[in-house]
Amino acid sequence: METSQVSGSAGQPNGQLVGAQPAKLFVGYGAVAAPYEMLRAPALAILPGLYAKEFGFALASISIAMLFLRLTDGATDLAVGILSDKTRTAWGRRKPWLFASIFLAIPAAYGLYVPGDDPTIWSFTICYFFFFLAWTMFEIPYTAWSAELADKYEERSRLAVWRGLGQNTGLILLSLVPLLPFLPSTEMNFAALHAMFWLIAIAYPLGILYAIFWLPNGQAVAQAEHSGFRETIAAIRVNRPFQLFLTVAFLSDFAVGCMTALFFLFFDTYLGVGESFTAIFLTAIVVSTLSLKLWQHLLKRTSKTRVLLVGLVGGAIAGATIALLQPGPNALAFFIGFMALFYTLGVARDVALYAIFGDIVDYDSWKSNGNRAGIYSSAWMVLRKIAYAAAPAFAFLVAGLFGFDPSAGSQSEMAIFGLKAANGYLPALFLTAAALLAAMFPITRARHRIIRRRLEQRSLRNSG
Repeated sequence: METSQVSGSAGQPNGQLVGAQPAKLFVGYGAVAAPYEMLRAPALAILPGLYAKEFGFALASISIAMLFLRLTDGATDLAVGILSDKTRTAWGRRKPWLFASIFLAIPAAYGLYVPGDDPTIWSFTICYFFFFLAWTMFEIPYTAWSAELADKYEERSRLAVWRGLGQNTGLILLSLVPLLPFLPSTEMNFAALHAMFWLIAIAYPLGILYAIFWLPNGQAVAQAEHSGFRETIAAIRVNRPFQLFLTVAFLSDFAVGCMTALFFLFFDTYLGVGESFTAIFLTAIVVSTLSLKLWQHLLKRTSKTRVLLVGLVGGAIAGATIALLQPGPNALAFFIGFMALFYTLGVARDVALYAIFGDIVDYDSWKSNGNRAGIYSSAWMVLRKIAYAAAPAFAFLVAGLFGFDPSAGSQSEMAIFGLKAANGYLPALFLTAAALLAAMFPITRARHRIIRRRLEQRSLRNSG
């Protein structure tokens, strides 16, 4: 078994976790997220809108395809969560799944980013299916791994912050791609996506190989392998904090998914500032990256729940302000400010959620005498993926019902209202509901210390 004893002072390349967590553990864990975000972000935020604009894909067809994919994706999420909990290798439980994702992620990304001259909705759907499967094979083990790399409240907060920093680093690199001198323009188009693919094809495998050979496996718990699917579902049913967590995460992901799905169409088709893609997203990502230090400070000085509330309430306010955005000489400046605020608040939301997740795993371990980080991660990812699939379908449907057509030369006032409703007004309502529920989250810093103390006492009894 790969479980290691905590006694020394550094994480070793052989995969063992030893002693107090060194800085390179946090930096390394976050660094792995950079190429992953480079793979994930364009597929969620750019591709659906770009296919609708460039190839005339109907918004309704894209919506149906995304919903179909999520129906099949839920089963794979749960399966990967259970299997990763039961995996036993010299690389630990989680790393083999990250490695296997390479062989699906790269071909799927090529099919999506380099679609040829005449792609069909069927080729679009097939490539997205394998992309989502690769996403599952990375995201679920990677998230579960964080709960095994650190057990202290503050250390998990640091892991979450470094993950956010890594993701933003990947986004910064992507936002610079349209500026490459050999590309025909600075707009986000399929020529830029082709260049992005080669960047991803190199960085994604290298990031995972780094994780395998230079980061520790983490501390696994032997009892996890005895937890079956039915027992785990039963545990989730009685785990009130996790139920509340899932509801908050789903509502917020659904809201963000609506906004993200329509960003490209909003700034390119409606505002007409598509040539400034790099300026828009680079500013937003740099500002949000700089905010990580602030969120890390607040996680230490206040609580994870309060940081989460700032992200949710602030996001709701930002969504409502979309009413003020319209074409004109100031459109670019206002949209840059809007995106910087949106991304900064999104960072607060994400780092808080990932940090809170580790506390929920501890709570379950205390109650069940086992470790189900993988299955809990998969349950979260099932809902996250449902949200990120249903949200674009919902957003495209709302915009389409009001008459918005990405391929049209002009839009009616009703179509613009539908675009803003799907991209801002309705997401603001979902984020408000999520904030009201997040305020009731029961695992405080003090309660988590009690849980950790009892887990440590149990570990000492078992080792004796």
